[in-house]
Amino acid sequence: MSTPTQTETSNTQGLARLRDLWNDYLPYWFMAPMVLVMVMITFFPGAYDLYLSLIEEPTLNIFAAEFAGLSNFETAFTRGGAFHSFVITVTVVVSALFLESVLGFVLAALVSGVEDSNRMKSFYRVLFIIPMAVAPVSLATIGRLMLNTEIGIIPYVINTATPFAAPSFLSDLPLLTVILLDTWNWTPFMFIIFYAGLSSVPTTLIEASRVDGAPLWRRYVHVIIPYMKPVVFVATLIRMIDLFRTFGVVYGLTQGGPGTATQLVSINIYEQMFINNQFGVAAAIAVVYLIFVIAIANIVIAKVGFEGVWD
Repeated sequence: MSTPTQTETSNTQGLARLRDLWNDYLPYWFMAPMVLVMVMITFFPGAYDLYLSLIEEPTLNIFAAEFAGLSNFETAFTRGGAFHSFVITVTVVVSALFLESVLGFVLAALVSGVEDSNRMKSFYRVLFIIPMAVAPVSLATIGRLMLNTEIGIIPYVINTATPFAAPSFLSDLPLLTVILLDTWNWTPFMFIIFYAGLSSVPTTLIEASRVDGAPLWRRYVHVIIPYMKPVVFVATLIRMIDLFRTFGVVYGLTQGGPGTATQLVSINIYEQMFINNQFGVAAAIAVVYLIFVIAIANIVIAKVGFEGVWD
């Protein structure tokens, strides 16, 4: 039987061990809440999505669900239109990313070249940022009205001010219309980042190239753009990943149609899940899509690299 003195000594040693454990692993204790949050919002939904893709029907008791193997993946790519939606998505991402990058850089170069007029620069910055502030549903509604063949302002202007007949944008040119509308919406994002990047280029560097006799296009190609490589890379990577997540504007504008002409992968997943009630097929497409986007992002990072981004 232990005496009171022995009990007090044991408690003191236990508290000392706990204090040492706390101090030895102090960084990990501070990181633990954020790690738990990341597990809850990232890994758990991903694991549950993978689980849904491998069963016949979801049940309350996850252990009672019938295992379906890879049949949902087979259905997704044979009858679910997954391959077609992947092609549509890649087309939209590549086209919109190219247009937004080029237009954003040109606008940023033009605004940064406005000399000795901070008021005009502020005016242009606000003007170019306005489209990005429009909500996706509002943008889709505005687009449907402006492109309407009977009451839309754009077909009216084409019919009255040009010798050409206005096409029915949403039925004849749905994919091009989606790409151009997204370009109008998100070019300001690229403009902001490129404008900040151009503002950070040292004037001494530009003046040195000018003294050496380099024309304007050479200054951009050989001096300014290489100096802005980290900025261009980060802006392109962020916008590319965001384009893969596009849903609201396209669904509000065309609902994936006509037919499946603008059916992005995100729209295909939505329709399989909430319209066709094909939970397993929707989850299978989502799993493949997630792996696809991660692979593309890592290929871009591996080819271009983060060199200079953190400097």
